[in-house]
Amino acid sequence: MIETTAQRSEIRYGICKVCWAGCPIEVTVVDGRATKVVGDRQAPIYGGYTCPKGRAMPDAHYSPTRVLRPRKRMSDGSYVEIPMAQAVEEIATRIEAIVAEHGSEAIAVYPGNGNLTNPINPVIGAMFVMAMGTFPDRFFSVQTIDQAGKVIAQALHGRWIPGPQPFSTAKTWIMVGTNPVISKQGLMVNPGQTIKQAVKDGMKLIVIDPRATESTAHAFLHIAPQPGQDVSILAGILRVILTENLYDAEFVSENAAGIEALKAAVAPFTPDHVASVAGIRAEDVVLAARTFAQAESGCVVTATGAHFPLHGTLCEYLALCLNTVCGRWVRAGEAHAQPHVLLPDVAIRAQPHAPYQPLDYSRTSRINALPQTVVGAPTGTLPDEILTPGPGQVRALICSGSNPAVSLPDQTRTGRALASLDLLVSIDVEMSNTARMADYVIPDRMALETPACSQFSESMKYYGIWTGGYETPYAQYAPAVVEPPAGSDMIESWEFFYELARRLGKQITYFGNAAGTGQHGDKPPLPFVLPLDRRPTTEEMFEAMCAGSRVPLAEVRQHTHGKVFAELDLTVLPRAEGCVAKLELADPTMMAELAVVLTNRGDTTAPSEEFPLLVIPRRANEMMNSIGRNNPKLTAKRNYNPAFMSPADLSVQGLAAGDIVSIRSAHGEIQGVVEADARLRPGTVSMSHCFGTNPDEADDPLGQGGCTSRLMDANAAFDPFFGQPRMGAIPVAVSKIAQASP
Repeated sequence: MIETTAQRSEIRYGICKVCWAGCPIEVTVVDGRATKVVGDRQAPIYGGYTCPKGRAMPDAHYSPTRVLRPRKRMSDGSYVEIPMAQAVEEIATRIEAIVAEHGSEAIAVYPGNGNLTNPINPVIGAMFVMAMGTFPDRFFSVQTIDQAGKVIAQALHGRWIPGPQPFSTAKTWIMVGTNPVISKQGLMVNPGQTIKQAVKDGMKLIVIDPRATESTAHAFLHIAPQPGQDVSILAGILRVILTENLYDAEFVSENAAGIEALKAAVAPFTPDHVASVAGIRAEDVVLAARTFAQAESGCVVTATGAHFPLHGTLCEYLALCLNTVCGRWVRAGEAHAQPHVLLPDVAIRAQPHAPYQPLDYSRTSRINALPQTVVGAPTGTLPDEILTPGPGQVRALICSGSNPAVSLPDQTRTGRALASLDLLVSIDVEMSNTARMADYVIPDRMALETPACSQFSESMKYYGIWTGGYETPYAQYAPAVVEPPAGSDMIESWEFFYELARRLGKQITYFGNAAGTGQHGDKPPLPFVLPLDRRPTTEEMFEAMCAGSRVPLAEVRQHTHGKVFAELDLTVLPRAEGCVAKLELADPTMMAELAVVLTNRGDTTAPSEEFPLLVIPRRANEMMNSIGRNNPKLTAKRNYNPAFMSPADLSVQGLAAGDIVSIRSAHGEIQGVVEADARLRPGTVSMSHCFGTNPDEADDPLGQGGCTSRLMDANAAFDPFFGQPRMGAIPVAVSKIAQASP
């Protein structure tokens, strides 16, 4: 007789934390295991939306390649599993020895996007460095190699406190190097449907990108320039608006300074000049300018595509200037379009935070003498900080949810650096490229195994993504959906830093609900000293994270599917009496860089006979950087990153889709698999980053793909503020290695 046991199936609700969008989800749980994830259609604003990454979470949680217990690297390169307590003790002992010989500056922390599972994680990582006495010099983050210019530019320009006009009612919008349908950046809530509805309601969407991305499907105008020329285009748009007097003179007079200096700086960027530099039509520059300026409302936004080449800070600064000269900020009496719910209760007034100097040249980095900035240590220099002998040399690195072995520019240099460390710790859920080089691999909990709330998504506006957050007063909390797999021995990233600090005798203080960056704070954060006699719970940390929120977290917890708190008054108040702050339209540093761009006819890179193509980045809907590369559901079609080229370029190069090719820059070479993309501007190669094997591993173009960072030279040219080298618009040559399989 065969006995059958009835399975217990139930529906639980949570929040997807694969990215910052925080989509509400409905999870089918069978006998304690998550088996299916779909969008929560009972949630009030997302419309039941989820992306493939969110729906594939169960496959990631129960993947046979997931790391479930701490691993220690042995002398022969193999790994053995050890208890968590032993791992923490051994790591602490090795850190003590390194500090005793070389000082605290020898210890560095590098958090990455894997920390999106819990926003407490990277903050406690930073507080660990602070407890060691070396913050910010030894706190490296992804922010200084991906859009650090957003925070720097906003500091130089000033921040309009009520934020930009809302997307949902805007009559025009310019997207520069951003594809929110895939990335969700600055447009988190069901972006594809949101764009479609906005266009249906009358928005004229303008997209500036070498590729006709998914976000251009409903565009009024798509401008496909040569990669790296966005600064010239935005300067040209500004020139048209200013010379034709299409700007909001009243708003500028009351709220901004430097209009005449800006006019002079952009005067040489005529439509014809911009067209010749960027390889576009002069009439499209004029059309974009008039469309944007003459509309009732709108905004200009930039993202990774505009920041990976050089001059990302300047590009962002000009975008801010465009919004200011056209008055694209929420005014007094209007509804705040980024309302606070779990953020602090503060008065939102129609006025700016004044510009401030975010660069401190009295304290420069050991490598390249870069100024200390509000965005942390310059991550582009991290490998050289490891490789360069002398006082302050980094000898131990803790990677928390980051994968520098494939994400940092110049992979070969990074590989040498990581291999030379006295101690490398990788907090990760799988044996990523970096974990395969680590001395210890510490397993983290995954998204469904930790609680979640929408405070982090709400706060994105403070960290450079100034169009982020919710346009309605929405908030949600969700408890952990499932427990970690049976028999596992794992720890959240923040818990690891807490235990390590406690073992080292260091006191960590967490600063909760910080409403601002640098000198642009709406309200100071509230300190929460973590007790040494017991580890706080993640729920306690969430209470600290939301301290002083406009709506108590306890109230938000009562609404399983999230709630729009429509009863909140969102009216923006008038400028405070005595406030004389103004936005800056002509910061001298930015205007000097703009003059360099003019002299160089745009970006300094250009295709040549030897390197006729330019590599540009792209987002994949199935991956979040390197997250998802080992998920069987997400890799069912392929698990590598194709080298997409236009059909015309494939023909010129004598290539066919599926061919294995060499992709060679002046600095490095990788292998890839070419695919045709008719939406690409000819002369470009479009590839997703954070793929590929390690430098000491065999190339695997059809398996792990190609690591585009191997093509980048970290020292040939870099941003003078935060050291990000050129990571986009990289000149390359492509040649066939093997023909496509029949």
